[in-house]
Amino acid sequence: MKFGICTSFKNIPLLRDNAYDYLEESVQRFLLPEHSQEEFEERLHSAHQFSFPIEAANSLLPSNMTLVESPSQKVDRARLEKYMRTALQRAEQAGIRIFVFGSGPARACPADIDKAAASLQLADHLATWSSWARQHGVQIVLEPLRYEETNIFNTVADGGAMVSGIEQSGARLLSDLYHMACNGEDADSLLPYASLLTHVHVAEKQERAAPGRFGEDFRPYLAALHQISYDQRISIECNWTDLATEAGPALATLRTQWTESSKQAV
Repeated sequence: MKFGICTSFKNIPLLRDNAYDYLEESVQRFLLPEHSQEEFEERLHSAHQFSFPIEAANSLLPSNMTLVESPSQKVDRARLEKYMRTALQRAEQAGIRIFVFGSGPARACPADIDKAAASLQLADHLATWSSWARQHGVQIVLEPLRYEETNIFNTVADGGAMVSGIEQSGARLLSDLYHMACNGEDADSLLPYASLLTHVHVAEKQERAAPGRFGEDFRPYLAALHQISYDQRISIECNWTDLATEAGPALATLRTQWTESSKQAV
């Protein structure tokens, strides 16, 4: 199992005393898909000075890059294709292996189209991107989001049903334990999607805080991950109050609960 942290590469010096396995950056902030190659390479050069693996990236799309076409909303397909192809090429250059497709505002379903039709459009986008991604050694994972952040693909079951229909494209599923807690999803929701689950995010439900801050027990969810033999990546994606002092205890809390939860798995 690899344990990672979601933050800017510029914060790597704050992590040197902690045993994180990788960093999860932002597609928009780090790969700069709508900026020049020179600007990106300057950023990549700066990141390489730290010799710390950046293996995943979230914040895939800007909020104004809408994905669902309806009578009231258009999709700029030329912009979208250029953006995704550039992001994937730069991900390969940077050594990034996972793209997280959350992007709640971009994927939101407009009021003048039904969700079934919107789901088909989103499935088509994800299948197309995933086929491109394979050429760059990248896997795109769909992130179900809490109801407050988008109105489509909110639960693990929602996301799992969609991804299972385009599994051959290489698309996979993410589970965010924070979003699951906010949506009232229990740990058993993970069990049917063992073959699709490829990435995990975690934060405490209260204030989306770092693990250990309020003492939330993740062990039921982690036990379910053990039960399905999940052994890939778990990223801490939370609101840090002081990353320098919280990063170490957060990782220690997560590692301890991961180890202890193995005893709960059946």
